[in-house]
Amino acid sequence: MSFFTDAPRSRPLFPVPEQELFGYNGRPWVEPPHEYIVPAILPWSMPLGRAERTIVALRGIEVWPESVSFQLSVYSRDLLLDEPGEGLIDHRRVPDYNALLVGVLFPDGRRASSETINVPSATKPDQPVLRAQGLGGSAFHVDHEIFLWPLPPDGPLEFVVQWLDRDIEETRTALDGTAIRDAAKEAGEIWPGLPAREAHGLPVRRVGAQAMITPAWPRESQAPPPLPQPSSPRPASPPAEAPAQQRRGAPLPTRLPRRAR
Repeated sequence: MSFFTDAPRSRPLFPVPEQELFGYNGRPWVEPPHEYIVPAILPWSMPLGRAERTIVALRGIEVWPESVSFQLSVYSRDLLLDEPGEGLIDHRRVPDYNALLVGVLFPDGRRASSETINVPSATKPDQPVLRAQGLGGSAFHVDHEIFLWPLPPDGPLEFVVQWLDRDIEETRTALDGTAIRDAAKEAGEIWPGLPAREAHGLPVRRVGAQAMITPAWPRESQAPPPLPQPSSPRPASPPAEAPAQQRRGAPLPTRLPRRAR
């Protein structure tokens, strides 16, 4: 007897075409490669900043081949957010230095923090990248993913937290950068050999809510190509006689009249 007793559902009559996963884009500084890599897990759990009614804590670390994700949680006895999915850290706007700030300091002096307005880059950055994303929670508990690229060098990695509105002064916690680098070797690839996405070289122009792929548009300074001329021009036909209403100078209607309500 089968463990699952319900019969399988019937297939849809008109199935939607399935989408295939393309190969990894090779830009590890943009985001964690969740769809391509099973990360190594470091079960490190510790407080990173603490006040009487608020705690900022590390719940664990996911290590990718070239980056690392810190699982950060905030706990409070007071209301944190009406919408926990937005998170408490936002590096897309000018930072509020009284709000929650996080950062890292590498052993070689390089640093990255949430006070920097950070957007994904198409080219490889010359400085470390740190981004924070809210993962939901409740009104009194909010989870975050703190993405850091590249992997830290060997030595102590300092994780820095500050939240002046919650009476949490700048607090530094030393993490083992060597252990993080060693764990990256255990991250496993899920789909080796996937084909790369084809690039057609056509720009995407968004019109309203519809995206259309169009050829490259000429610049305004470029004149449009001349229209081809016929080999043997035909004699011009006499213009048709205009309607009587147009001859009298009456304007033609441009729209239909509204129906009387």
